[in-house]
Amino acid sequence: MILDRAKRLVWKIRPAAPPLPVLSFESWEALAATDESVVQVCHPDWRGVRTAAYSFDSPTVEVSDARRWTDSILEGMRGAGIGTLVVQGFPPGSEHLLRAARSSGIETRCLLHSSPTQHGAEASEAAVVDTVLQLLREGAIGRVGFAKDGLAEAFEALGFAVSYVPNRVPRLAGLPPMDLGDDCIDVGVLAESFWRKNVVTQLCATALLPRARAHVMQRPAVRYLEGLEIVEHGELPWQQFVQLQASVDLNLYVTLSECQPLTPLESYAAGVPCLFSRTSVLFRDDRELWELTTVDEADNPRAIAAAAERLLEHADQVVPRAQSWMQAFDGRAAESWRAFVGVNPPT
Repeated sequence: MILDRAKRLVWKIRPAAPPLPVLSFESWEALAATDESVVQVCHPDWRGVRTAAYSFDSPTVEVSDARRWTDSILEGMRGAGIGTLVVQGFPPGSEHLLRAARSSGIETRCLLHSSPTQHGAEASEAAVVDTVLQLLREGAIGRVGFAKDGLAEAFEALGFAVSYVPNRVPRLAGLPPMDLGDDCIDVGVLAESFWRKNVVTQLCATALLPRARAHVMQRPAVRYLEGLEIVEHGELPWQQFVQLQASVDLNLYVTLSECQPLTPLESYAAGVPCLFSRTSVLFRDDRELWELTTVDEADNPRAIAAAAERLLEHADQVVPRAQSWMQAFDGRAAESWRAFVGVNPPT
């Protein structure tokens, strides 16, 4: 009897249904009345990839399970007359979606946001790239892009024709700054707390700055950091996350490996200096700006602190210069995107 009751209870338990897709546009019907020709798919919880996707200004569908919603997405695209699908970051189920899209005559693209360092350290990242390149070979994906500079040449040498498609600069709405007080230097160390984001090293560097207070999303479980004032904010929605970045005196993003980091772009767009590592294309072609905004010893707290103090001293000159560089870079990134998706530039 007890076993029968247990069976009935198990039978009643159903796995939670996947969340409905989130559309960046009003509806598929409304999209049909526009001249849009590209739709993107991204994961709602992958903050960096999601922000990058939205920066390209193409209609976007957010799904955590692309396989589950393949029929719905393709039906909407066909009804709206959309001919090109771009998958950003390869959410679960993307292989099924891309194969189905290509079989139905839709042009397919995939833009990846990772680096070879990640591929070597994380088997799941390497598996994604291997799958995407195999789909490219089979013709299920028409073009593959990487947001990291230097990978197109490397993959070409390995026998794969891929494109360099840098992220555009995120659009920031005017957000009022948070009142953090003015009794100290507020330092944002707002990366996720896992190995390549290097959070603990940056907090050690913050401890070397005079009157500094650190702001983090998640406080690392490292007891020796108790001597540093740390404000833990938790996982914030993107708008609040950017608002916090805009409210501190300095952001640190000295990570060990990057594709093309968005945090420095968001920070400078908000008018706040950001020190980051020399792991990307950002500011590289402006030598003076690059040297003032980056540090070459990502695992040395003293080097990070010294570079941070130098950046703060020159912030009034650095921020507008960085914003000017970003405006020019965004134009080039937009051209790369249009070439990647096969859309003619606006006239």
